[in-house]
Amino acid sequence: MTVIDPARLVEMANQIGDFFAPYPEQRRIEGVRNHLRNYWDPRMRSDLLAYVANGNEGELASHVLAATRLLQTEADERSAYAGPPRVEH
Repeated sequence: MTVIDPARLVEMANQIGDFFAPYPEQRRIEGVRNHLRNYWDPRMRSDLLAYVANGNEGELASHVLAATRLLQTEADERSAYAGPPRVEH
C-alpha cells in the first residue's frame, strides 16, 4: 500500500532537487539524498525506491535519480552512515 501517490512523490523529490540544483554535482546528489533520508517518512522513501526499481526513473531529475540510487545502495547495505557518499578508490 502506497502512502502517497507515486506521481506526487516524484514531484516532491524533484522539488527538493530544484533546491539543490545550483550546487556542484556531488553536493546536489548528497543534499537530495540527505533530505530524503532525514525528512521523508521511511514508507515514502520505500515507495520512491520501488517506483524507480520498476523502471520509472525517467521522470526524476538526474541528480535526484543518483540520490535515489545512493539510498537504495545504503538500504541494501543496511548502513547507518549519514556522511557524504563514499568514494570508491
